[in-house]
Amino acid sequence: MGHGGVTITVELEREGRALYELGPSEGGNPSQLADRFAKLGQRCSKASKPRQTDCSPFAGSLQAASNRIGEKACQHPEAKEARALFCRYPPRFYGHKGICNQYSQFCPFEGLLTETNPLFIDTAVVNIDADMFYSMEECGVFQKELWIFKVFVHWCPHCQQLMPRLYQLALTLRQRGVNTLRFGAVNCATEHELCAKQNWPGHPLLVARYLGSDRAVHDAIEHWVDVVKDAQLRQMLPRYALPGEFPVLKILLEQLPKSMLSKASWSPLFEADAEQSKAANCANLTALHPEFPEAVDEQVGNGWHDVERNFTVKRRWMDAMLMLRHIFQEWIAPVGDDGNVDAFAHSQLLVIEPWVELLARNLPTTFGLAEVLQELHRSLVQRVRASQTSEGSSLCADEWKALTTPLLDRIAEVGQRDFAVASACASDTCRMWSLLHMLASEGLRREQLPRKNLTTPAPSAPDVMMQTVHGFLEQFFKCHYCRRHFLKNYEAGSFGRDVALGSREQVVLYLWRFHNAVSVRVTAWHGCNTTDRRWPPSALCPRCWKPTADEWPVLSEAKDVVQGGAARALDLAASPDEEEVLKFLQSAFTVSDQEM
Repeated sequence: MGHGGVTITVELEREGRALYELGPSEGGNPSQLADRFAKLGQRCSKASKPRQTDCSPFAGSLQAASNRIGEKACQHPEAKEARALFCRYPPRFYGHKGICNQYSQFCPFEGLLTETNPLFIDTAVVNIDADMFYSMEECGVFQKELWIFKVFVHWCPHCQQLMPRLYQLALTLRQRGVNTLRFGAVNCATEHELCAKQNWPGHPLLVARYLGSDRAVHDAIEHWVDVVKDAQLRQMLPRYALPGEFPVLKILLEQLPKSMLSKASWSPLFEADAEQSKAANCANLTALHPEFPEAVDEQVGNGWHDVERNFTVKRRWMDAMLMLRHIFQEWIAPVGDDGNVDAFAHSQLLVIEPWVELLARNLPTTFGLAEVLQELHRSLVQRVRASQTSEGSSLCADEWKALTTPLLDRIAEVGQRDFAVASACASDTCRMWSLLHMLASEGLRREQLPRKNLTTPAPSAPDVMMQTVHGFLEQFFKCHYCRRHFLKNYEAGSFGRDVALGSREQVVLYLWRFHNAVSVRVTAWHGCNTTDRRWPPSALCPRCWKPTADEWPVLSEAKDVVQGGAARALDLAASPDEEEVLKFLQSAFTVSDQEM
């Protein structure tokens, strides 16, 4: 180099032996790296613990076992506040007046109110853990009965929406004497190993399991799974699994032999008025606005609760902090698509490393996590480099747990000390959005500061952040609906993706547009035509929206869902002032160094 420069020598060979293989851009073979990484990962495999097969519960009612497993799931640390209502079957929300007041679908239905047999109530949907599942296999349960398993986690909003409808169907069938079609529920929050070994990577799923001799039942299941024609979605799903959507159950029930169940036993539940069914998923607007009743008629965003006005940066950061903990405790785990649930695939390592670097660079310094994240990132970089040597490397699940223990300890310490405020979110999806908004907004804030005043690393470049978020969500986002929708729109370049690749301001706005598109589309899909989930509501940011006759292109998906029907977010057209929106987002997700 020139005067004052530094020459760096990289040792590629030592004693005639290659230390590093060439990367893909230099002519290397990435498949060889992946294969070697997977082969070395076999050393991570643990000997299966001997299981004591217990067939006695299947000779009885399963009531005691189901209740015990359900209570275990509800002891999960994330089963708090509203999420505690969805951790087990029978659902806890049936005795909660508050949620029933806001959403009628969570109110007790007539068949439950009139049922006097606690056995039916407790075992209409059986809570399943790994021991029970494997005992069902070994005790021949699947030879005698068709089981439909709901695979879920209690903080997933789609899982929550499915819960009351599935339970009503299951209880109704029990009440009408259907005994060879049963329903079970596996909470992957507490059953990580089972979900990984069964290749149930996302949620909600509906999984069929039948090993009996009735060919008609097998044919019905084959017809059922063939309903999914989308190649991308089919690739995401295990063989005998479908997305957890209530209407797809009707397709299976229609195909099952009449000797198992009659159409009269289930068809009334699906023949209910569609609009009435959809309305049950819609918020009670009056209940959303106890303090400001006039907000029901707000021009933009009447579907957000009055408490939104009280949300502070710290509360949003609390959700981001909870999401971080959850990502490192729950989300980042071996997928097991190569049959090894005890080791990460090389492709996963190449996604985790830049994700950790993004967090180290873009999290607010107030979080106090930069140092421990940087140390974790250094360890991952070393692992990536080692994978390119002739000896290769691997990453065991146990090694990952040890590497992340200091980070999780630090998150717990900082959270209890500095973020002891109520969470603003009830679901992982909401928290993930909070984390992404914060990372983008903080990156922009720090870019606007003079570099000489900063002691922290420079924030990730906009294209790096976008690509890193894409890679992480593609690999580790557990919600099938959310992941598929994100990938579809990202790959289509929707919401200004290409512009965002070159501008931190546009990254902030891109995520905000995407979030609005999701919120309004889901509301439209449920038929909540009087509810507007554009954000921020005009009550929170009056200058963010201007009345207009023009359509906002971001809401095009919602328009397609409505298909000519009415929807408040579309009828009350408003154009966002993105300059004002950007100011609002910065104030909602960041604070200045002086405020820190």
